[in-house]
Amino acid sequence: MEKITSIKSRIRKALKNQNTYSKDLETCISMAAGSYYAFLLAQRDIESLTCTFLTEITREGNEKLVPHPAFKVLKDAQEMVRRSLRELGLTLGTLSTGDNDPLEDMLDRARKEEE
Repeated sequence: MEKITSIKSRIRKALKNQNTYSKDLETCISMAAGSYYAFLLAQRDIESLTCTFLTEITREGNEKLVPHPAFKVLKDAQEMVRRSLRELGLTLGTLSTGDNDPLEDMLDRARKEEE
């Protein structure tokens, strides 16, 4: 899974590609990277689920189906990512720079080998 430092690098790179990067944006970059990382964690958790609900026992001892809380976490994380990137003038699409960066390619290969 991608680490926060590499997410920050991708965000900085996207900002530099748009000529909007400034050191003053580092706090916003950190918040956006943290939100995106939370999104990735929530997404990974959901991938391991086999259903969208849980069985809960009520006070009366009855079974009740409720939505799995991981879906709310994912939805909240998605919203935070969207807001954080919007503050920076970016979208998820702008984070994929499209150009081949040899260093980034090497880091990607190393990450894949770790998994």
